[in-house]
Amino acid sequence: IAIQNIPEGTSVAIPLAAAGASGARQFWMAVASSVPQPIGAVVAYLLVQEISALLPVSFGFAAGAMLALTLIELLPGAWVENPRQAFIGLSVAIPLMVALSLALGV
Repeated sequence: IAIQNIPEGTSVAIPLAAAGASGARQFWMAVASSVPQPIGAVVAYLLVQEISALLPVSFGFAAGAMLALTLIELLPGAWVENPRQAFIGLSVAIPLMVALSLALGV
């Protein structure tokens, strides 16, 4: 999961670079945008330890947030940019996810 922090930090740094910010400022702003994540992880861990019934709910919330972001933000942008590639990506990714889910028994 932590690997997603790389494109996230990049998405913070790129607009700063376009605005003419120094490399150091880009770096520190990307770091600052990631600081709340471990704090939230600790809070979530403590909550789940206290109330184990929250674990499925928290997974559902995380999955819903990722799905909403994909459907509302990423997919429409990809479709506008290149409909053919977006279609091919979906046509490959969805069956692959289903196959992985079945293979892993999830």
